[in-house]
Amino acid sequence: MENNCMGACEGHKHDDRQLSRKAVLGGLAAVLTGIGLTTFGDAAQAAAKSYKTTLKATSVRVGSAKTVTVKGISMLITRPNSTTYRAFKRTCTHQPKTLSSSLVSGTIYCPEHGQQFDANTGAPTGFANQTNRSLTKYSAVAKNGYIYVTV
Repeated sequence: MENNCMGACEGHKHDDRQLSRKAVLGGLAAVLTGIGLTTFGDAAQAAAKSYKTTLKATSVRVGSAKTVTVKGISMLITRPNSTTYRAFKRTCTHQPKTLSSSLVSGTIYCPEHGQQFDANTGAPTGFANQTNRSLTKYSAVAKNGYIYVTV
């Protein structure tokens, strides 16, 4: 779920357990379709769409990362283990700066001020600890040899 408020709610701590955009839109689609509003239901379902990226699943090695753009959003795709892929918006939550295009010592790194983020969860870690906000995370899966991201 996207929770990057670009500093507009400095004192607010985001709850990462909130419903994802996909879950909300999927639920809305089911309700609207169930009550006969299929046009609106179809539109809501389409908004929670999974997009095929240009990345082959095998190109992202375990413990590494690759960059890709999906629907105009620059993302970093990580692979914490052999069966798991993660997608994060490539913007630091401390300041709107672009994150490194590869992992540094196994973490996602902001070259602007040294902030580090966990490559599996997107949670802030490391010595800088200048933010308490996790990176914006999207669903990523390997399917038919490619990485798919839900936006």
